[in-house]
Order: sequence, then C-alpha cells, then structure tokens
Amino acid sequence: MKHRSLNKSIFATIIVFFATGSAPIYALDEIYSPNVEYRELSYEYNGSNTFDSQSDKNNGQEHELVVEAGVTPHLMVESSAGYSKDPGADLQLTDWEVEGRYQFFEPGQYWMDTGFLVAYDFATQSQQPDSIEVKLLLQKDFGYYTSTANIGFSEDLGQYAASGGPDYVLLMNTRYRYSEDFQPGIELQSDFGQRDTFGHYNQQEHYLGPMAYGRLFAHLNYQVGYLYGISDAAAHSAARLNLEYETHF
Repeated sequence: MKHRSLNKSIFATIIVFFATGSAPIYALDEIYSPNVEYRELSYEYNGSNTFDSQSDKNNGQEHELVVEAGVTPHLMVESSAGYSKDPGADLQLTDWEVEGRYQFFEPGQYWMDTGFLVAYDFATQSQQPDSIEVKLLLQKDFGYYTSTANIGFSEDLGQYAASGGPDYVLLMNTRYRYSEDFQPGIELQSDFGQRDTFGHYNQQEHYLGPMAYGRLFAHLNYQVGYLYGISDAAAHSAARLNLEYETHF
C-alpha cells in the first residue's frame, strides 16, 4: 500500500514536470551503469530544460528518443534521435546516434564494476558537425548506497568541427536503495569544456542537485530531478527526466 501511494506521488510529480513546460536538461545527460541487461529491449525518453533570468540561458532544451537492446551478456547497443532547442530558438531534430556500451566483467566480480561507452552522432542540420563520444563507466555499491560515474569526452568531426578540441565531462550520482520504486539521491553533472575553458571553473557548466530513481509500474523506470547551477557559465537551474519502458526478447 505504501509503495502504491509513493508511485502515485512520483507520477503526479512527472505530470507537473510536463504541464509546466519544463522539458528535461540542457547540457545534462543520462548517467549510465556499466552493467548490461542481456536480452533486454527498452524504449526510452531523455530530456532536460534550463531555467534562468538571463534569456541566453533560459529554456534550453534537449530531448532524446531511444531504442536499446542487450544483444550479448556484455554488450548493449542503442539507436536514438536527438532534438535540441537553444534559448530563444525553435526545437529541431539535430542528430541521429548509434551507441554501444560494453561491460568488462561480471557485476561484483571485482572491487568496482566497469564498462565503456562509444557513440557516434550523425548531424541532421546543414553545416553542423558529426561527433563522437567516449566514456568510461564506473559503479560501486556501498551497503544500501550505489555510486555511478561516467568520465569522458566528445569531439566534433568533419569540416564544420569546432577548433577547440575535445569537450570533457564528469557525471556522477549516489542513490540510496530504499526500494525498487523509490531511490533518492544526488547528482553532479560537470561539463569542463574544451581547451580554452579547461582549468577555469566559472567558464564551465557545473550542476548539482537532488534526484529520484525507481520504478513507476512493472516495466516503467524513471529518473527525475532538479539540479542547480554552481558555476557562472551554468544556468540558474535545470530539470532532468528519464523514462524507460523495459521488456525482454
């Protein structure tokens, strides 16, 4: 009974999230576990939205529609469509992405679970670069707590590529495994930028805030949270939402 009431509260929060026009986060991304679910097929939505009194930081949106499958006990493959909206601009389809995530060892085999992610984005807009993304995926359980970190970079490719080199990121969260339905936590998302901003904290985008993770119904997982900008370059705050429907084949 308690879990049903909790599910209703979480579902109501998500409805408010959409009703207020706050799509999920700008410059924020899903944080991936290194562990693969073999023969899992999932349909996923990721989104983010920024909030700020300055028009050049307000209402920046990112949306992604994803299909992924666990094709081997250690390999997950994914295809997605990405939509973006810069502050003051219109929402548009910006890229098609293919991605692979590889789990190095069995969960719990070593002190820390580890994996690797590689993704390639094909730009859909004219005079925009393709890009490649590479991340090391880490995860560790401490009693009732689980901590996950993604460390890596993305880089533009082709004639329209930016000249500043790779863009480095660090994404981390820690959650308390209260139940399958509800796991409160905290999340850090840091975009260190390219060479010209590396080492200059307030020229980078850093966000920190509370998140909730869990399961709404039998096959529907969620991640929802509200993060605050903790550097000058970041927006005042941003909301993030992930919904994932899982099945098996």
